[in-house]
Amino acid sequence: MYSLELTCSEEDVDLLTAELWEAGTIGIREVQAEDGRILLIAGFAEQPRFDLETRLGGYAPKWRKEEDIDWVERTHQSWPGRMVGEGLYLCPPWAIANAPPDRVRIVQTPGMACGTGEHPCTQLALEALERTLRAGWSVADIGSGSGILTSAALLLGARTALAADIDESAMDFAQQDFRLNNVAPLLLAGSADSLAGDAFDLTVANISATVLLSILDDLLRITKPGGVLILTGFTEPECATIQEMFPDSKSSRRDGWGCLEIFKRDNLSR
Repeated sequence: MYSLELTCSEEDVDLLTAELWEAGTIGIREVQAEDGRILLIAGFAEQPRFDLETRLGGYAPKWRKEEDIDWVERTHQSWPGRMVGEGLYLCPPWAIANAPPDRVRIVQTPGMACGTGEHPCTQLALEALERTLRAGWSVADIGSGSGILTSAALLLGARTALAADIDESAMDFAQQDFRLNNVAPLLLAGSADSLAGDAFDLTVANISATVLLSILDDLLRITKPGGVLILTGFTEPECATIQEMFPDSKSSRRDGWGCLEIFKRDNLSR
């Protein structure tokens, strides 16, 4: 048995976790370091032949030979169910317990694709969905990654939801969780520029500020007048800059990250 230790910032956890699962890890443990950074410890049955150390050299990789460790059990212990917002309960597939009373259970497989539910931006987006989504609405999740926001939208009462991502492998992974959540969204291997105008009551995008700004016109275009845009994936300073474009929007912040709820008036455009 071998373990690979990586030290990273919180915003890199999703990306590295997905990379480690793709490399064949049999379990991942996440530890909060004293300096506020994250220590990821991934178990492998044998040391991979390809050079992960070189590829992930920026994260201080360290290989260790371990005694026999039940990495699956360690992973399960590291990912318990957790409550988000006023009425959501995120849990991995192995958590068989029902959600607490009055909470919606959302199954999320850790590390399958970007969006584990641990990142502040994902939690801010889930809470914004919970606040703004109305039963019967149509929802577009642009840059859907793991599909956690798509699943949440349907479980919160959306009539239809579209998961769109330019990464087809992420879409393949997301479908596993859609089945676990017993939801059936529409799927698009692409982005907002492929969609018709005024097609959705709510559009949500959890992407970096640079990408969001590059597709912002399309996000506005596909959202119906009177609808809502939920934008996140950016830092607090970036949030303040984007909010200047939409002075009537509402912002929420957590741990240095921001989220905007933009209510689209009939004439709203950049």
